[in-house]
Amino acid sequence: MDVEIKQQFDEMGVEPAEAVLEKCMELAISYNVLDATEFVEQWMAFSLSHLHGDDPTVENLGEFERKVLQLRKDKVAPKAKSYTAIASSVPEMSSLATYGVMEDDPMMDDYVSESVADSSAMHTPKAKKDQPRSAALKGGVLFSPVSYTPQSAKKTQVAAGTPNATVAGKPGDIVDSFGHPKLLAGSNWQTQVEHQLPVTQKLLHKDAPLTIANLGYMNDLLGDRCDDLHDRLVDTGRALVEKKLGSDGAAECSWYPQDRQTLQALHLLHAVGMIHSEDDGPLDAHSAFLSVTDADENSFLSLNFSRIKSASIFPGQVVLAKGFIPKGNSFVVEEIHTERKLTPPAPLKVDRELQFVVAAGPFTHSTDLIYEPLHDLLNYLKEHRPDVLVLTGPFLDADHNIVSELAETFESFFEKMIAGIMEVVGSHTTVLIVASQKDAMVHSVYPTPPPTLRKTYPNLHMLPDPSLVDLDGITLGVTSTDVVDHLLSHEFAANAGERMHRAINHLFHQGCFYPIYPPADEDMAFDSQLALKYAQIKQLPNVLILPGDQRHFIRLVSDCLIINPGRVADSKGGTFARFLVAPSVPGKSANMFNSVACQVQRI
Repeated sequence: MDVEIKQQFDEMGVEPAEAVLEKCMELAISYNVLDATEFVEQWMAFSLSHLHGDDPTVENLGEFERKVLQLRKDKVAPKAKSYTAIASSVPEMSSLATYGVMEDDPMMDDYVSESVADSSAMHTPKAKKDQPRSAALKGGVLFSPVSYTPQSAKKTQVAAGTPNATVAGKPGDIVDSFGHPKLLAGSNWQTQVEHQLPVTQKLLHKDAPLTIANLGYMNDLLGDRCDDLHDRLVDTGRALVEKKLGSDGAAECSWYPQDRQTLQALHLLHAVGMIHSEDDGPLDAHSAFLSVTDADENSFLSLNFSRIKSASIFPGQVVLAKGFIPKGNSFVVEEIHTERKLTPPAPLKVDRELQFVVAAGPFTHSTDLIYEPLHDLLNYLKEHRPDVLVLTGPFLDADHNIVSELAETFESFFEKMIAGIMEVVGSHTTVLIVASQKDAMVHSVYPTPPPTLRKTYPNLHMLPDPSLVDLDGITLGVTSTDVVDHLLSHEFAANAGERMHRAINHLFHQGCFYPIYPPADEDMAFDSQLALKYAQIKQLPNVLILPGDQRHFIRLVSDCLIINPGRVADSKGGTFARFLVAPSVPGKSANMFNSVACQVQRI
């Protein structure tokens, strides 16, 4: 039984010492708790109720014995001979001291079986052991939630005809593709050589990536924010002017701010400033204004777009505007420029074909914690071993409908999830995990440091959000924040071209993974100091992962492959992306269309 108890603790992310296991065996035998699942679940409930989720030790197991097992033994009545006798004895043994729950708690109903006549005492429902846990999955699950109510671990059935039951297509369907037809047709989407890839993080400050160890936030002073915005305005504005006018052209232009008499004499002038909205919400043609800064003061110009042919702007964007001021602080815009000279991606340098799988959370439906879509993805990974697996959060959404019903810490549940994933993918696939600030087990700040794990894996890399990494000659950018949706929902656009293409260009030309200010999500804890250090795009990556609620897409923008894999758990059918990078042919110039093939597949 000691092996079974150890297995149950391992599933909950707890690694007990040998002395602790011996004490658990002694208590289980002494108090006739012969089911390992029941014993461990009683301990976990007691630990959460009385010890703030501490791991078991010999000392606190003694406290568990006094307050739970002994009390339970004293209160359990002799085994009754009839249903009536047992039913009448239920109030006497309903203290639920085992769980530290009040007698009148409605959770009582979930722990009292209908077949109470066959049991001498109330107990935690025994876990079903019909399906073994294994790396092969075999229809079972690799991890499951410990919850106060069994409803958390029950799959919610969706009635036919409801919106959530509408799924377009069937599992395995290819819903989007990119790349040369020969590459797409010739791949079996499985790695040919099993070896780990070196991973080098490139978003560094003082030669170190963002981690919990060097994290400092909640000291983002208003004055510091203003200084950060000013520095960004100056740096990006200078790049915009250089791209559009050049140094000679810029010297010949008339610039705002000017004194009032000069303004009245000028017909056209240029202004570099930052776009803002009057109501801190989505922009429209009447709410946008331009903040222009000089050495002496800040000036705010109300923008008039009546004479402009095309525009695409959003709050926090640095722009170069050309127009005139008819009177007051009204600026009639005739041209608006948002592009600067970009540093292109480094050439691809791979000596063999590399296979990637990319999937974005959430990984379970909003009605349960079963993680069925994640298990479907793991079944695919078991059959198709990629070189690299990229998973972005949220993994355990803090806003999930029933996350509060977990009877274990968020950290332990996340560790169980990671252990299940690593058991399936093995040791030869390089796994990149990018958590989200929406996750319950991370620091709720953007940029977001990666969560820490008690158990380490040589091929697992926990990355901050956002991240830029070098993978053996391929530069990969990735974020778990839905920045595309934030941009499109808050921008003002007129004759500005394809919406996804322009949203991606906003990121590149503003040189930032999250250029919107203030953040489009009012619950987003944006830290300008951290963003200045860990969220800048100084050189374009070869591949950029931008998961979001918008429909999945694949785009090639400025020779950078952009992928939105969709969500793994989606009411209309989850999706993920897979792509391969082929080695370049000697003597031929490599391009993304001939070197990369990508597909989005339904889960």
